Amino acid sequence: MSHIENLLDKLEECDNATSFLQVSNKILNLKLKALLPDVFVQDELVREYAVEPLLKEEGPLVTTDVVSKLMLAMGKISLQTYADIGLYNQVLDYTLSQPEKLEFGDETIYDFLKHQTILSSQQDSFYLESIDQLRFSSFESFSQMRYESLIKTVMKLSCEMLLKRIEEEIA
Repeated sequence: MSHIENLLDKLEECDNATSFLQVSNKILNLKLKALLPDVFVQDELVREYAVEPLLKEEGPLVTTDVVSKLMLAMGKISLQTYADIGLYNQVLDYTLSQPEKLEFGDETIYDFLKHQTILSSQQDSFYLESIDQLRFSSFESFSQMRYESLIKTVMKLSCEMLLKRIEEEIA
């Protein structure tokens, strides 16, 4: 099982949105860095002396933001994919700046999901519609726990769909 698959499994263990965003951002970073060598010249010397130093922990391509900008600039990912990656980064930065960890039912997390292009496409918009149905129904008909569970499920699906889209665009 790969490191990314292990982290995807860890998403299930996250008990709040802040920890979920930390793990999902790490997954996105690892996926981008794993695919990045494929966009450069496929020469062994170039890989060893130019690409690998860029990807080292202290290298300039250590942050998700820089890697995603490079891939966008090289035409390897779409503007929508870049925007979704950036949204993950922005929401994580916001949640980490808060004095308390954000829960899945927090309004910020709802807004985060509503603004993802991956979830707003015609075929995947039913995820958001399901959330809205629960969100705007009477609280007697469902519990807050069910609502937060649905949010967590949709967050995991959006992360997995974004990973798939990144792979498809770069491949």
